[in-house]
Amino acid sequence: MAATPNSRQRPRDVSTSSVVIRTAILILSGYLLGTTAARVCPPVAEACALAGGATGLIAYIVVAIFSRQKRALDAKLAVHTATARLERRVEQHVRHVTIDLLSRLHTAAPRPHEQYLTVVRSARTIQ
Repeated sequence: MAATPNSRQRPRDVSTSSVVIRTAILILSGYLLGTTAARVCPPVAEACALAGGATGLIAYIVVAIFSRQKRALDAKLAVHTATARLERRVEQHVRHVTIDLLSRLHTAAPRPHEQYLTVVRSARTIQ
C-alpha cells in the first residue's frame, strides 16, 4: 500500500509559520521602501511602492503585537494548567496520607487504661 503524501510530514508549528509570515512581510516592505528611497522606479510606481511598503510595515507591527499577546496568553494558560495539575496531584497525595494516618490511628489497639473509663457519671457514684 502506498502511504498518503501527508502521513510522513510533521504538522507545522503555528508559531514557526507566524515567524515566517512576519519576516516575509518585513523583507518585502523593506524592499519596497528601499526601492522608493533609491528612486529606481518612475514617480507613479514610486508612490505605489511607498504606500505598499508603509502598509507592509504597519501590518508587520500589528501582526507582531498580536503574536506577542497570543504568546503571553498561551504562557499564562500553560502556567494555569500546570498549577491545576500540580495542585490536584498534591491534594491526592495529602488526602491519601491523611486517610492512611487516620485509619491507622482508628484501628490501633485500645490502650488498656482506656478500656474501663467512665463515660457518664451518675449521681450515685458522686456520693
